This record gives sequence, structure tokens and C-alpha cells, in this order.
Amino acid sequence: MFSIGEFARHGRVSVRMLRHYDAIGLLRPACVDPASGYRFYQASQLAELNRVIVLKDLGFTLQQVQAIIDERVSAAELRGMLKLRRAEIHAQIEAETTRLAQVEARLLTIEDEARSPADGVVVKRLAPVRVGELTGVAAGYEPEAITPVIQPLYCDLWQRMACAGVAAAGPAIAYYQDAPTDDVLSTGQALARWIDANGFRSAGYAREVTLEWSPDPDQWVTELQQPIYATGG
Repeated sequence: MFSIGEFARHGRVSVRMLRHYDAIGLLRPACVDPASGYRFYQASQLAELNRVIVLKDLGFTLQQVQAIIDERVSAAELRGMLKLRRAEIHAQIEAETTRLAQVEARLLTIEDEARSPADGVVVKRLAPVRVGELTGVAAGYEPEAITPVIQPLYCDLWQRMACAGVAAAGPAIAYYQDAPTDDVLSTGQALARWIDANGFRSAGYAREVTLEWSPDPDQWVTELQQPIYATGG
């Protein structure tokens, strides 16, 4: 038998938590000294405590934990719950990481508003080119909707070209109807300010031309091209 303090140390929980579990009927001590009121636990109760902690960490309320324990959930079932919860947590982390990247992109755009919009802008004529094209439809305009759609298209297109015996003769190009992606948000808005300030109008969708490619997308060098026409003359 263990005192409540000893049992708490073995279970890596606080005495206060054990008292709370006792008060709500979730984990009763094996016996209580009638004279002193001291609680005592058996080593076998550590297994029950472990189930309580696992279920609580999976996001269940204590009431739900009690109901699950009453149904005598097996270790295999707990493992399944853990895997499901782990997948949910990974999805939440990915969503929050994407959200953070979007916020950072917006902040960068705000910070760059003071920068001269002429920085890096060149007006040039481009000769027509023949392209091989694949298209996809995303559920929305957010990066988390676009990225899973567009990235496989590159690999699919390269494989189809290889099978057809066609070699690439220029950089990869991507264009998005109705919305840009957030990783070029700052550049795109700087370009929009330059177009407006210099008396031009947009003449179609912008496109991204990947000038330098590497396995790390952060190292890519991308040129943002926007068709324009003069408005006054």
C-alpha cells in the first residue's frame, strides 16, 4: 500500500489531483484510515491512473473519462484513440503553421508598403512560348487549399513530358485564376502599387516563373509577371 504522496510520486501526478479524482469518484483510494482520514492506494491502481491521464490528455472531459473507464476500454482501444488524437493534433499544428505563415506574409506586406514600388520592377516584352499545361481546381484560394493541388501537377507534367519524349526548354510557370498565393503576397502588392502609380492597368492574370529551383522551396527564385497596358496615351 502507498500513501497518497507516495502514489502521486509513482504516478507522476499531484496529490491535489488525486484528491480531486477521489472527490468526483473517478479514482478512489484502496482504503481510507477511519481515524486519520489518510488515503492509501495499491500498486495495481497505477494502471487505472494511467488510463485516466491518457484519456484526459486525449481531450476527453473527466465525465467522459469516467464513462469510458466504466466500459473497461482495452489497451488496444486506447491505442486507437491515441492514434486518432495524434492525427488531429498534427492537423491542428499544420493549420496553425499555415495561419502563422499567412500572418507573417501580411506583416511583410505592411512593412514593405514604405518601400519604393519601383524596386525590382522591369517592363519588358515577352515572346510567345509553347507550353505544356496541366490544371487543377482547389477548394479555395488559401495556400492550404492551393498547395496540395498544384505541387503534384508539376511532377505529373514532367512525367508526361518525359513519356512523350518532350524536353523542357524554359522555366516552370504557374498562374492562378482569381487569386495569388500568399508566398508572393508582398511582391504582388508592391507590383500592383507600381502599376497604379505608373499609369498602367492589369491586362490579365499574373503568373509565377520559377527561375531557380531546388528541393527547398524557400530557396526558389521566382519572377512575378503581370501583363499590363497603358491607360492614357
